[in-house]
Amino acid sequence: MAPFFGHKRRSSRQHEDDHPEQMTTEVKLEPSPECKLLPARKIDSADEEKIQALAECIRDYRATNPCSPDYDEYEQKWFMDPLMYLRVLRSVRGDMKHAKKRILETLQWRRDYRPDLIPPDEVAPEAETGKHVINGFDKESRPIIYLRPGRENTKASPRQIRYLVWTLERAIDLLQPDQETLTIVVDFHDTHLSSMPSLGTARHVAHILQTYYVERLGRAFVCNSPRFISAFFSALSPFLDAVTKDKIRFNYPDMTDFIPPDQLDAQFTGGQYYYKFDFPTYWNALVQRCGIAPDGTHRK
Repeated sequence: MAPFFGHKRRSSRQHEDDHPEQMTTEVKLEPSPECKLLPARKIDSADEEKIQALAECIRDYRATNPCSPDYDEYEQKWFMDPLMYLRVLRSVRGDMKHAKKRILETLQWRRDYRPDLIPPDEVAPEAETGKHVINGFDKESRPIIYLRPGRENTKASPRQIRYLVWTLERAIDLLQPDQETLTIVVDFHDTHLSSMPSLGTARHVAHILQTYYVERLGRAFVCNSPRFISAFFSALSPFLDAVTKDKIRFNYPDMTDFIPPDQLDAQFTGGQYYYKFDFPTYWNALVQRCGIAPDGTHRK
């Protein structure tokens, strides 16, 4: 990651006063026609054999460690997805011993954490300033998650982590058929040391992403990074796997190489989407689009 820190810090932030007639609170929760879909991953006979072996591993575990009845349908939905097994296999380079270990760790974490059943009202206070926003899609139809530490509005707590997990789950809800990955834009504009997560929190988040949401990151951009971020990421780097590191770009000069201008926030070079965050509008649109009920379940 070190070479990226050598880039000059860039900022082309647009202010609302510059283009008041173009500002909108409308949230982009569907890809534009020019966004393409990545080809669906094909499952060959070798993959099928490994998928069956992993599915049997889960069945054997569930036979002796049954799931709570009130969560069983959600667990079944998770392990019935063949693409989940492929993501796990890719994350461990096909090593079946490690694949079985990881898949059972994830199953147990999901039982304990229940990421797909987090009620919106539980995490809504974390969302009020727009520090995490799902808005727009990249050229390959990946939902874009903007993370803005400078808009931090709460103190460190388990609820902060649950809100990030809730956001990941909603971005996954927005994936197009057969698509698996997300784009993350971390914008450090107006970020100070006081609003930065602790290294421990960052490590915890990295662990969740790399262990329980394997192969979900398509690409990531870190923008407007102040000098102290170099030391922060250097300290975090040992806890990031090589695959994750390779997907991160620091202060990339023109994100429209990957994101259509009309999908990219105009605060970034080339972006033509003059978005103004409004919490009620954003929250209601996202919850409605993803079909989330007050108890966190998906409406049927």
